[in-house]
Amino acid sequence: MTLLTEKQLFQEFTPVGWDEWKAQASLDLRQTPFERIRWTTPDGFTLEPWYAPDNTAALSERSNPEQGNIWRNCRRIAVSDIHQANSSALESFSQDVTALEFFFCNQDLCTGENIIRLLQGISVPAVAIYFSGHLGNPLLLMETLAEMPEFSSNTGGILTATDRIPAGEELAICNAGHSMPDFRFLPVDTVPWHDQGATASQEIALALAAASDTLHRFTEAGMEADIVVAGMEVIMATGSSHFTELAKPRALRALLPPLLKAWGARKNTMPRLFARTSAANRSILDPFTNVLRQTTEAVSAVLGGYQTLQIDPFDNGLSVSENTAERISANIHLILREESFLHRVADPAAGSHYIETLGAELAKSAWSFFLEIEAAGGLAVALQNGTVTRAISGSGAARKKTLENRKKTLIGVNRYPWPLTPVQERNIEALLQALDAEPPGSQTAAFERLRLKAEKHRSLTGRVPTVFIGLSGDPAISFRQAAFAEDFFRCGGFDIAGTAILDGNVETCDKALIDSPAIAVLCVAEKDPVPQAEAFCRALSERQPSLITVFAGKPPDNPEKLFNAGLDSFIYTGVDVLAMLQSYHTKTGIQ
Repeated sequence: MTLLTEKQLFQEFTPVGWDEWKAQASLDLRQTPFERIRWTTPDGFTLEPWYAPDNTAALSERSNPEQGNIWRNCRRIAVSDIHQANSSALESFSQDVTALEFFFCNQDLCTGENIIRLLQGISVPAVAIYFSGHLGNPLLLMETLAEMPEFSSNTGGILTATDRIPAGEELAICNAGHSMPDFRFLPVDTVPWHDQGATASQEIALALAAASDTLHRFTEAGMEADIVVAGMEVIMATGSSHFTELAKPRALRALLPPLLKAWGARKNTMPRLFARTSAANRSILDPFTNVLRQTTEAVSAVLGGYQTLQIDPFDNGLSVSENTAERISANIHLILREESFLHRVADPAAGSHYIETLGAELAKSAWSFFLEIEAAGGLAVALQNGTVTRAISGSGAARKKTLENRKKTLIGVNRYPWPLTPVQERNIEALLQALDAEPPGSQTAAFERLRLKAEKHRSLTGRVPTVFIGLSGDPAISFRQAAFAEDFFRCGGFDIAGTAILDGNVETCDKALIDSPAIAVLCVAEKDPVPQAEAFCRALSERQPSLITVFAGKPPDNPEKLFNAGLDSFIYTGVDVLAMLQSYHTKTGIQ
């Protein structure tokens, strides 16, 4: 079979340049400015909606086209009981698991005897074995593994931070790893920073800085840089911003060679890349939306070129049974491989002008932050003096704002929440505790905590405050306002008491008060909505003084008339939804 070049494939089409495409796009947009379809990323750079060869920035990193896109499916097993963990590990192989991560819940369990019992019946050379959690001194674990002949060819590693290795034991742990040349014992874990709200470029920079600190520590102890690099595994979270997360590992691989060369590494050895699906965007109350997020995250990781992928169960067992959650999440890997055949294409993102440019911009932004960390004295110093914390807190606050004003949508969280199931209603306290345990950069916890507080209020009082929605004026507009208002208040756990048309006669306000709602939302679609809204506000306040009256729409030029008539507030696109819902909780007595 003769391979066709790009020129041969598209020779019948007239080439289109960037300027020509932009001119046509601007014409088609009519009154909308072209800048509206450009994307300013969380990392601060702007991406065009389309790229051509004449405006593409390329990454230096390239994959070998002869290699398949092979990844290892890793199952994480919590070790609180050795026998049970061993049984779970043996059951994993029916799910096409090729790597196992044993997460020790208790340091006392991580002993040589327990390791042997944990691995009983497992063909250690055939499956990558990872260890994480409460391991104590990793040197003791490494020495135990080094004494096991079957571990000499294992391709797993340790996923717990290397700062737990006591000073002065650098040579000892490297010597222990000498008998296991493919076992990675020097992890670089960026997941905690991702969970705190770090952007993609910040994660890349922190991975470089952690790798640099590790190289500094171990080369100072007398180890060759090549040996240190051969012991590294970079662990990163993969979020749901598909193209960004796809480009993230590509940018990292492009930046690693110059860093490693600067430390004296001469061979082509590179740290391995290990991906975890993100916990920061995981919904506790609408767990099945997590399956969709995990699927896009897994696709990003696979196409981005991670060697190992670990997909968490989509639920913690409080809404869906643990077995069901684990089975469905495990099937994501099977579908991507056995039905989508993603493993049959080598580097499918290569050649995409958009991905290449996004990766190049991420690399540029990451390298700038990395140099800032290095100038501060390295990662350890930058963590102590607050350089890293300030950067992450700033990006985390910006991300939080986009969620709170709903410029970013998380289905089931800040838009379109699904009612709680009977199982969840029985587990409200446990769900609240689970939210308290979410990572500090959780994108879902604040909204879901509001809904649970409302449900807890219902369980204590027998009801939750209700919202009535009244419509007036042009139906095409007022019905859209009503849909917005209903979705707005459901995100706070409020019940919708009803919706009705309010004509010009204020006597129709009696419809709004039949069920004694706590809140009434006015959706007035008039050219000048103030007179009609003012009359409704006065009528509602006279009939039910405790009623909280809300206007769906931006404040007019003269909002004082409405406030004087009894209006409480305005809700509209771009308002801080979370803060508004919290205030309505307080006003309606939800604690």
